[in-house]
Amino acid sequence: MAPTKLASVPTTIVSANETTSVEELFILGQTHLRQARPGLAAETFDRIVRYDPDGPFSERALFQGGLAFDASGDLAAAALRFEEVTRRFPDGAWRGEATLRALRVRLHLEQWARAAELARELTEREPQAPAPALIVSHAARALAALEARQQSDADRHVAHGLSIVERLGLDRAGTLPRDLAILYFASGEAYRSRAEAAALGGDVNGFAERLERRCELLLAAQGAYSNVMRAYDAHWSTVAGYRVGELYERLHRELMTLPMPRTGSEREQRLFEGAMRLRYSVLLGKAESMLEHTLAMATRTGERSEWVARTESARLELARARREEQEALSRLPFSREELQRAMDELGAHPQSAP
Repeated sequence: MAPTKLASVPTTIVSANETTSVEELFILGQTHLRQARPGLAAETFDRIVRYDPDGPFSERALFQGGLAFDASGDLAAAALRFEEVTRRFPDGAWRGEATLRALRVRLHLEQWARAAELARELTEREPQAPAPALIVSHAARALAALEARQQSDADRHVAHGLSIVERLGLDRAGTLPRDLAILYFASGEAYRSRAEAAALGGDVNGFAERLERRCELLLAAQGAYSNVMRAYDAHWSTVAGYRVGELYERLHRELMTLPMPRTGSEREQRLFEGAMRLRYSVLLGKAESMLEHTLAMATRTGERSEWVARTESARLELARARREEQEALSRLPFSREELQRAMDELGAHPQSAP
């Protein structure tokens, strides 16, 4: 006679206030999540894991708990739940998706080293992972490499990620997939790192070439950051906008700290100073314009983060810097036309710049 098959009995949870089953709790948690009550959903899914850690609903409850904490804004708790899925259920059905979500959250938190660890884990276990997972993984490893000052490794991972985008035609005209935002941000950061390493000081005769190279890198970074905004991810768009403004402001600051020429009369030196201030004040205007655009976008999308606060602070600082530039120009004994002629002369003979 065949052995009797035992029916699966749902785990029952008995407390002072209720008697329920794990299955009922799971359904309740999903209902909370569906009805935009992420805090209650997170609490419910955590109860399942606590009362029945090895039960049939535990893996899904951990994953759904991660979604609930993510929706509630507690990103650190969300990452821990997603990573717990991969740790406790390495062969489970939700491992791959949980790893990718943990990776995205760690990137959002700018925990580059931990994100790179997750990226390696994901690609080593699943080398034929879907394109979004591979793209985000390369972005994570690029950002971790930049943090470790490994420029060539960062460039290599950015190139690998972009090759996937190009091969699949993911960058066609229109809105980009949101996972491309972090890759283009990593590309912008790689160019920004190179731009900031391209110092302007040194031999006078090579100044024009160094400035041209710096501007080429700045524009390449700006192009990558602009692509971030095409993905319509409010967080990464805000960070990218801030970075563009920062690039222009830093270039202006560095130019203004270069030593003025010591040859010529005092009048000629002051004329040169005014021409330089007038010529490069446009950089402050570009920076302020980008920060204003970024703040307007953050208001429109409802983005509230440390980066929005940083952008507002930087905008106020730029406005102060522009006022100071105007005051410095007004103190010089030259008309704007005289400064413009001197500036045109600088453009005709760039080797005379500091």
